Amino acid sequence: MPANSTGWFWHCLARETGKLGHLYSPHAQRGPWPWFPYALDNGAFSCWDKKSNTFDAAKWAAMEHSWRQLLFWAQATPLKALWAIVPDVPGNGPATIAQWARFAPEVVAAGIPLAVAVQDGMTPEMVRVLNPLPAVIAIGGSDEFKWGTVAMWASSFPRVHLLRCNSPTRLEELTALRIESTDGTGWCRGDRKQTSGLEEWCRRYTDTAPRKYHPLAPHVCRQAACSKQITFA
Repeated sequence: MPANSTGWFWHCLARETGKLGHLYSPHAQRGPWPWFPYALDNGAFSCWDKKSNTFDAAKWAAMEHSWRQLLFWAQATPLKALWAIVPDVPGNGPATIAQWARFAPEVVAAGIPLAVAVQDGMTPEMVRVLNPLPAVIAIGGSDEFKWGTVAMWASSFPRVHLLRCNSPTRLEELTALRIESTDGTGWCRGDRKQTSGLEEWCRRYTDTAPRKYHPLAPHVCRQAACSKQITFA
């Protein structure tokens, strides 16, 4: 799920492979399009200072209305959301659990499957006693927690999403663990290694029959400058 990227490269690759989707944050929704299955984030990540592991509660309070607008938008579209991440507190497991009782019923009322963003300090046992139970585990938190526990979550629950992944090599690791999906904003920066790696992964694991294709990535990645090139105005 390359965030909400909608350039021609993403539409073409999504239609040709069926391996791409979108993860929409408040005010960032697009479409939706049938070839782009989508899920909903809540925007809480923007309220988190990762370096100091502090959460701006006042900023989140100002965003709550936007999050509810996103739920309403998903209810009104003909293509329904795969799931929605219930508002959490990044990097803080206990605070995230406290948020669950308050916000999960609103997602249930919207008719959207629940996803819990597991954070530092959370365990499978803590998730299994949540009420209501989530349909999807979204692994967040610090990099140490996220990558250090991904195998545990994958072995404990059937549907797992990993938040913030922008590495083709990591995609292969997640595929081996049977992680259902992942997201990232770094895929659309024009980096040749990232873009080509993502396209190769999509085509390698597509459900359609293998066929000859022309790679798309070379047409959207930054090209190395040639010192011998003459530019004419």
